[in-house]
Amino acid sequence: MVRPEDEYRHACPPEEAGGLWGDTLWVSVVDREANIFGCNHFHLTNKGFGRFEALYIIDGVQQLYGNKYPLGVEPDRGPYTDGRLTYTVVKPLEEIRIAFDGPRFGFDLRFVGRFPVFDYADSINGNPLAKFHNYGGHFEQGMHCTGTFEIRGGPRKGETRRIDSFAHRDHSWSTRFAEEPPWEPQLGALAGHFWPSIQLPDKHINAFGVIRPEGFGLPPDKGPVGGFVASTEGVKPILHATCEFLAEDDQRTAAAFRYAITMPDGKVLHVRTGRKYGQTKLWDRGENDLENRLDCYEPFFDFEVEETGERGYGVAEYSVQPPWPRWLV
Repeated sequence: MVRPEDEYRHACPPEEAGGLWGDTLWVSVVDREANIFGCNHFHLTNKGFGRFEALYIIDGVQQLYGNKYPLGVEPDRGPYTDGRLTYTVVKPLEEIRIAFDGPRFGFDLRFVGRFPVFDYADSINGNPLAKFHNYGGHFEQGMHCTGTFEIRGGPRKGETRRIDSFAHRDHSWSTRFAEEPPWEPQLGALAGHFWPSIQLPDKHINAFGVIRPEGFGLPPDKGPVGGFVASTEGVKPILHATCEFLAEDDQRTAAAFRYAITMPDGKVLHVRTGRKYGQTKLWDRGENDLENRLDCYEPFFDFEVEETGERGYGVAEYSVQPPWPRWLV
């Protein structure tokens, strides 16, 4: 069960003390009326630093902020900040605030839970992420985001826009990126995981799985699966999920997705993407800032449920392996 104290940083387990351990926070902003789409991403480590990211598409133009900043080794309750980007827990498991004071844009956003949190340990076969790293825990939540967003550069410099949209967040504590990758760089473009946040007027659907399990030595129907559906009826784990992925010619940029999601009552919903508003890529690193550890993309799409005609919007996160380029110099 997720506890209020799980909103904050977690102590590194003794058996992992020599490696990289940390809390990872991910929060989306998808406002079609304001024409602002982005992800806020934080990696708060046991190595004396945190990474702070505000990755946005403003009027179709990508504007990215990232900073590596000193952080106390011992867990604390924040606020977590590098002096510009700040994450504050207002009410555990119910409300957070993220503010940014940057040269090109700034914002002050409040995120309130639309529905209760979902513990990924309650997924149909347990936390699927634990197959990849030593996970202490992971929870997710459908949110409602409100606040102001300032444009401080470009042709719309000086504008302040109102944000009022659905959002999604997750919080992990794990050994992410602690293991060293192979010595020799690898080539290829193998579709990895899928992880959409499907935000509908009366419900929130999340799914995690592997696009091509056979590419990772797994039977086609035996890949790890997780996720949930949240509504006024409660928060329940989905039973299964698969993903059809259409890439552009580079085999990395997403063109479209179609998901088959088996709901708690056994019904299968097919959700397809519609209009794409752009995409960003997370700044995923281990301790070496020059080495790209994961090509994890965040495209922003409209969604439609084929069986019901319900329409919404959100993020269709996915990864492609191995990361390329590997070295960022």
